Amino acid sequence: MNRKKLINKMILAAVVIFIISGAVCIYENSYNMSEERSKIDMKNKKIAQLTEQYQKYLDETAAKINEVTINRNVLSQIKSEIFKRMPKTKLYLWMSNVNGEFVFGVPAPVFIRLNKGFDKYRSIIEKDGVYVERNDFLLKLVDKHNDVKFSQFETGGQRTEDVDNWRYYDEFFRRRATNIALSSPVLNEEKQVIGDLYLKVDESNIEGYYYRGKVFIKTTFFDIFHVLCGISGFFLWFLLPTWIYIDAQGRDVKRVFLWVILTLVSYGFAFLIYLITRPPALKSFLCPECEKELNGTKAFCPYCGFDLSSTFCPQCQYQIKPEWQFCPNCRFDMKQKPPTEIPGKKEEEQ
Repeated sequence: MNRKKLINKMILAAVVIFIISGAVCIYENSYNMSEERSKIDMKNKKIAQLTEQYQKYLDETAAKINEVTINRNVLSQIKSEIFKRMPKTKLYLWMSNVNGEFVFGVPAPVFIRLNKGFDKYRSIIEKDGVYVERNDFLLKLVDKHNDVKFSQFETGGQRTEDVDNWRYYDEFFRRRATNIALSSPVLNEEKQVIGDLYLKVDESNIEGYYYRGKVFIKTTFFDIFHVLCGISGFFLWFLLPTWIYIDAQGRDVKRVFLWVILTLVSYGFAFLIYLITRPPALKSFLCPECEKELNGTKAFCPYCGFDLSSTFCPQCQYQIKPEWQFCPNCRFDMKQKPPTEIPGKKEEEQ
């Protein structure tokens, strides 16, 4: 009985700690989600502002170009503007004519490398079907030019796991949400479209995370409750089966170990079922005379010396109460004397 009381106190303490720490962990998760939404909103607002800003710059630049052959002064202004913003902000600006042919691009080395690679492996690129044409190839890969390795086209052409994502432009490769792609038409003096001006922006200094990212608040306060929640849950996992084992022994429940195993496996569900289906009364181990707890003896009470022979069934030794007429375990009639001989034994001896 003392063991059961001790376990009851331990379970109560573990449950209280588990509930409190669990509530703190739920609050932390809710707080992190709120912070994540706030970060995403801030990032989207920042991107919207930058889109408006860079679209205005692109339109003004396109207005300065009125022929396919770009003026050197305009090209110098574009280079100056792009290099002024580096390295935090990376700008890639290029122009294509109405036939989709490349006219110029800044920074020049990036576009020279990508265009040479496209021209060299054009048949394979078109066979892959990932990039519609040259401008689509530049639009998707210009800001990731450092990751582009054209040596992939020299190894057969079959798609394998070791092939970089850029060649097939997987969604995983397009993971950045801070990239902005803009375009503006280029008109000649007669207001006819002679091409398109494109701008790809990699604004790496935008504060925030990717849309599918997570924001974590790592503090000592929350870490303590994470540990407490785990420890209390671990203790409850073992305390509940222990409580069932002790309680079942006191109620003469059959298949005690089955209940223990089920509670370990189901973590609580079997415990609730046991509370519903267990016998309502505990076995009585108290002396009928002094009402003190017995120590398992069936001869006499160690406290008052009361004869205990009448408190146990003479046939199965099940503990009974004096007012009972029949044994609840073997249905023996207490008014009769217990059989001293095995039925049929005397007949066999004769």
